[in-house]
Amino acid sequence: MRRPSKNFDELRFGFIVVDPSHRGKGYGKVMLQLGLKFAFEIYGAKKVSLSVFENNEPAYFCYKAVGFDDVVLDKTETYHVLGKEWKCKELMIENR
Repeated sequence: MRRPSKNFDELRFGFIVVDPSHRGKGYGKVMLQLGLKFAFEIYGAKKVSLSVFENNEPAYFCYKAVGFDDVVLDKTETYHVLGKEWKCKELMIENR
């Protein structure tokens, strides 16, 4: 978890990883829910953002199941990985 700006209004999750042998068991959702509780209740964040590679559908659907919404950006963030272009999707959830 990091701050994209100097205040705590928005926090950003990064490198959310679940051991491959434990994926699909709900651990990612629980981890995200606990992280969101910490961000909103302890830090008082108004929103939390993250990005996910478009080809990582299991992670994308995990984030959506927890309540993250898609964010449309003017420019898609891309990375070159193993000779291929990987595009990112941006997601955000607001404190409700």
